[in-house]
Amino acid sequence: MKVGIIGGGGRVGVSFAFHLLTTKVAREIVLIDVARELAEGEALDLTHATSTIGNVKISHGWIEAAAGCDVVVITAGARRKADETRLQLIQKNVGILDSTIDELMKVNRDAIVLVVANPVDVLTYRAVVKTGLSPNRVFGLGNVMDTVRFKSLLAARFGWNPPDVQAFLLGEHGDAMVPIWSQAVYSGMKLSLIPGVTKEALDEVFQKTKTSGADVIRMKGGAGWAVGVSISEVVVAIATDSKKVLPVSTLPQGAYGINDVCLSLPTVVGKGGAEGHVVLDLEKQELEGLKKAAEVLKQTYAQI
Repeated sequence: MKVGIIGGGGRVGVSFAFHLLTTKVAREIVLIDVARELAEGEALDLTHATSTIGNVKISHGWIEAAAGCDVVVITAGARRKADETRLQLIQKNVGILDSTIDELMKVNRDAIVLVVANPVDVLTYRAVVKTGLSPNRVFGLGNVMDTVRFKSLLAARFGWNPPDVQAFLLGEHGDAMVPIWSQAVYSGMKLSLIPGVTKEALDEVFQKTKTSGADVIRMKGGAGWAVGVSISEVVVAIATDSKKVLPVSTLPQGAYGINDVCLSLPTVVGKGGAEGHVVLDLEKQELEGLKKAAEVLKQTYAQI
């Protein structure tokens, strides 16, 4: 598999590239960035690690380097400034995405496109519209990162083994995300049945998850390692055709009664991309939360 990373010289792009390198599922990783010397330097640094990790070609370039890529991951986007509104940031990043998609479609219309840049749900819907490709081949990271954080923080709070926690955050990648408590389990046990696990403690972990991104930005300038792992989880599922169920941002096409917007739903990910949705038996408030998130995102998209 050949994977192109647009924004590959940035913190998120490089963190993903390194983790993908360690998984050994890619034969070539291409760092694509307007800061060409930075991308070249990161590619050289990663190449120096291949004698220990494995035989993977690391290259760099601009959009033309995306030709022949099986998966293209878009991490490029502006960060919000102190005096900038959320809508201004959205409009700026929509502009960046539009120009990126226009150039990408000239050199590669066959790749699976994974949108990571924020606001990921709005940009994913924009990418679906702009590319004209099948929605199974254009989708976003969505709440995979939030879910990774959520499960890790649940494990830390209760002293559990992190990989044994199964839970989803669905809906918007933002304030309207929805914790799906009805499906959350630890080692096969529903959380509500585990001694010492209270609703108050669970809500506390969820609130901490919602603010963790801002905490990381305040402390170190932005997330890198965990988001790199999260992107790799999606790309590895594609490369290995694992049919893994992940909360990526997709076009629902009627699933859960939602249309005309992209948001995070439990989705089967394999070699065909976002291959279908898993319709969970949600509680009433969880389903209402998803529909509310859809309306919030539709209103946001309408403003651009």
